[in-house]
Amino acid sequence: MSHSSTSRSTSIIVVGASGRMGLRIVSLALDDARFDVRACVTHDDSPRIGQTIAMPSDARTRPMLALQSTRKTIENAGIFDCIVDFSADAAVSSTIAIARAGHAAILIGTTALSSESIAALRDEARHRPVLIAPNTSLGVTVAIDLVQRACRLLGENFRCSIVEAHHSAKKDAPSGTALRFASAVRETGHALSDDQILAMRGGDVIGEHTIRLAGLGEYIEITHRATTRDLFARGALHCAAWLRGKPAGWYTMNDVLGLSAQS
Repeated sequence: MSHSSTSRSTSIIVVGASGRMGLRIVSLALDDARFDVRACVTHDDSPRIGQTIAMPSDARTRPMLALQSTRKTIENAGIFDCIVDFSADAAVSSTIAIARAGHAAILIGTTALSSESIAALRDEARHRPVLIAPNTSLGVTVAIDLVQRACRLLGENFRCSIVEAHHSAKKDAPSGTALRFASAVRETGHALSDDQILAMRGGDVIGEHTIRLAGLGEYIEITHRATTRDLFARGALHCAAWLRGKPAGWYTMNDVLGLSAQS
């Protein structure tokens, strides 16, 4: 996980810190000297404000952080590098307010953002770096790029299909990641019908996505398998470090990995 050229740690504030993803981001960041967690934020009406977030490592070796309100965070933010938000669409306006108070970059990992929130974030990108990444997996980003390259090189004589698998509790099918792969395929001009996207649900599978390009006498498969949910938290921290010091603008995961100019 690379940083900018200086050795100073990347200071972050995490919104939605009591959620599963937010908690993992905080936990991993506190165990990494390259990050400085300034605050753990929850919504102003949360009954958990003031509660300490339990950490997996020895608490004697690092600070324990308590959940705090948006209001308190804005008042005490100071200058920091990046706000990381994996909460909900309703939190976007508060996240923007905290970023303004701290002159910070914005990383949004929330899914299903409203058109109003996206418009507000695009407007904010005129003043600070903004990255929306519903999937912060570095591997998925590279896999999407590989799929698009393969589609362009092989042409329409190779038919595409997508098979994805997730745990039995996952509600959306196909998954958002599968739909992103499908969109990437269609962006190349390939015809990919919905009946060629198969979603399987069962067991405790974290996430698997296989894209097959089948031609006469041969086929290619590109597969991404998630082996731990921490990959998304680690990806978020990678993005936060990458955003530090960037000029104002609208960024994507392709920018983080330097793929935009090549794709």
